[in-house]
Amino acid sequence: MSRSYKPSHEENTSSRSIADNFTQNGIQRMAIDPFNVAQRETGLEEEELKAPAQTKSIVQKKEENNTGMSDQLKSGVEQLSGMDMSDVKVHYNSSQPAQLNALAYAQGTDIHVAPGQERHVPHEAWHVVQQKQGRVQATMQMKEGIPVNDDVSLEREADVMGAQALLSGQA
Repeated sequence: MSRSYKPSHEENTSSRSIADNFTQNGIQRMAIDPFNVAQRETGLEEEELKAPAQTKSIVQKKEENNTGMSDQLKSGVEQLSGMDMSDVKVHYNSSQPAQLNALAYAQGTDIHVAPGQERHVPHEAWHVVQQKQGRVQATMQMKEGIPVNDDVSLEREADVMGAQALLSGQA
């Protein structure tokens, strides 16, 4: 689970990841298993399931997007990752990134975005995917004791896949 902070001028990434998937003992928590998806109860009785299609009038209601991500971005991330992003919450105009000398960061399913830094949401949304996949581990600690992941490959992936998610969500 990552947070991002503002990189130095020498770095080529748009943000850094801070791993928050460790307990106090340093043991990584279980990541969400994207293949263990709960099935929803439809409420259809056995007779209704056997009825011809033309006699059924099942209305599928689109689930409301309450994430704070645009429908386009949410759809793109879900298409590319195969993961449900309905549990994500974007906190716009957040003061928390400044506390970490960051423009935006992701921690678990929460994305905190400093005022005027909305362009980082796709990048941070992909960090949420990386965390859900269990691929984010601390590689160092900030002086405040916050575990940091400074894996350049995860940062580059978040840059590329965040941008791709925006394009994929348009289709």
